[in-house]
Amino acid sequence: MSLADPSAPAGRLIRVVDVALVAWTAVWLVIGLQVARDVRGLTQLSRTVVAGGRVLQVTGDELGALSTVPFVGDQLGTMSRQVDDAANQAIASGRDSAGRVRSLSVLLGFAVALVPTVPLLALYAPLRVGRAREVRAVRRAAMQAPGDPAFQQFLARRAVERLPYHRLRQVTPDPWSDLARGQYQRLAAAELERLGLSRASRRMRTQAVARPEGAGG
Repeated sequence: MSLADPSAPAGRLIRVVDVALVAWTAVWLVIGLQVARDVRGLTQLSRTVVAGGRVLQVTGDELGALSTVPFVGDQLGTMSRQVDDAANQAIASGRDSAGRVRSLSVLLGFAVALVPTVPLLALYAPLRVGRAREVRAVRRAAMQAPGDPAFQQFLARRAVERLPYHRLRQVTPDPWSDLARGQYQRLAAAELERLGLSRASRRMRTQAVARPEGAGG
C-alpha cells in the first residue's frame, strides 16, 4: 500500500491520531527544553571557577605589590607570577567549559525533542497529506456534481474495496449486488462517511431514501 494513496481510516480516527501526535510532539519539545535548561545550569560551575580565578588574580597582584620588600621580595614576586598564571588558566578554563556546556545543552535539547518525534512525523506526514488531498478532491466533486452516477459509482466501488465486511453489511445486505444493479447511493454515502464528509454523506443518504429502490445510481 502506498503512503501517498492510503486506505485511510474514518475521519474521526484521523483527528484522534492528529491530536495524539501533536500532544506527543509537544510533550517531547517541553522535555527537550527542560533538559537544555538543566544542562545549561551547569555553567554555574564554570562561573564559580572563573570567580575563583579572579580571586587568585587579586591575590597575585597583592603579592606582586610586596615584591619590593627586602629579603623576601624576590620570592614573593615569583609566587605572584605563579598565582597569576594559575588564575589566568582557571579563568580561561572556566570560560571554555561554559561555552562547551552551552553548546552541549543545545545539542541535548534538540536530540531529546527530535529523536522521538521526527521518525513518527516522517512516517505519518505522507499518509496525512495523501488523505488530505483525497478528501479535498472528493469534497470538491461532491459539491460540484453530487448526483453524477459516475461519481457515485466511484465512491461505491471505493466503499466495497476499503470498508470492512461487517460495516458493508450494515450499509446493505448485498453490496456486490447493489453494484451490479447500479444502486450506488448507500455505498457512496458510506464512503463519504469514511472520509469524514458527514454532511455530504447525509445528503447522499437522503437521496437514496427519496429514489425508488429499483432506480439506477
